Amino acid sequence: MIKRLRKYIWSFIIAVAVILSISTTAFAIGNPDAIDFGTGTVRIYNIYENVLEDDDMLIVVEGYVYYAVPPTDYTAGEAFLFEIINTAGTATIESVPLNQYGDRPLSIYLSAARVTELGLTTETAYGLRITPNPLLLDTEFGGGGAIEGTNQITVFLAPADYIDQELGADSSPPNDNLLRNGLIDIADNMEKEDTPTDDYLAEVQGYRYLTVVGGNFFIEAIPGIVNICPVAFQAGLEALSSPPPESTGTYALTLTPAQKWGTTVANGLTNLGLYMGINQALAGSLVLFVMAIALAIYVYAKTQSGVSVLLIVAAVPFIGAYLGLMPIALAFIVVIILAALLGYYFFSRGAL
Repeated sequence: MIKRLRKYIWSFIIAVAVILSISTTAFAIGNPDAIDFGTGTVRIYNIYENVLEDDDMLIVVEGYVYYAVPPTDYTAGEAFLFEIINTAGTATIESVPLNQYGDRPLSIYLSAARVTELGLTTETAYGLRITPNPLLLDTEFGGGGAIEGTNQITVFLAPADYIDQELGADSSPPNDNLLRNGLIDIADNMEKEDTPTDDYLAEVQGYRYLTVVGGNFFIEAIPGIVNICPVAFQAGLEALSSPPPESTGTYALTLTPAQKWGTTVANGLTNLGLYMGINQALAGSLVLFVMAIALAIYVYAKTQSGVSVLLIVAAVPFIGAYLGLMPIALAFIVVIILAALLGYYFFSRGAL
């Protein structure tokens, strides 16, 4: 019995050991094959000021952390950080995780309040750095720590790297917008690096814009970029080549005097409107009201009934709208007024 019990205990211990050995397999990540601020001949990094409000800052860079075989143990966000550091390079001011491996945009947005809180000032030589996650430095990246040019890249800003974006910079032509130009330059480098099946950029009327595929990278990397810089995106680029139509839809067309009465009546109402300083629709309404008043006077003279007169006048806006002699908006106003008058007459005066 005891021997059998010992056998079970040892079997259990061996099984637990096997499970633990499988579940605690060590993760590992090596140094990237290349790391830089971009893949072009010129590194791309800028601080755009006055983007959404006065004195805010939007830091946009082209981050390049390249692995010939992308790591599977750690995501880019787990392995690397994008940071703003002080001028001495000794302290981190703000940081965000990397979005993806490869050639991709990175950003940090600081509201005006946050800029004040951090004590940042324009044209100062702060550092921008892509660096390994410090939690992994002791155990990963070959155990060598953060090595500049190997698994870390740092640049320090010059006054020319600060760009006053200004509010409402989405003017024409598109390349007047400096943030837009920076995004296009990054996308151009990305497209050359990735050689994708679907282009990241498209040319429309001589200007390049982010396609849906290319734009998605920037939407992920720069929260709110579609609202911040809509002129960089492909959708809704071409302005109307001619003025919009004055009216649309079959129903709207049937309300015009020209459709209902022909061009002669329409021209007559237009000329009457010009003479009186009003538009065609109001001129038609005026003619209709004069005709209705004349009919109401005749009916009252024959019947001496105010109810009959009100009922005749109440029909005016419906007839006017149907005949195209009264705008729908004016017809609704008249109906509301007449409904109030009829309610007063029937209920308050005890006509019923």
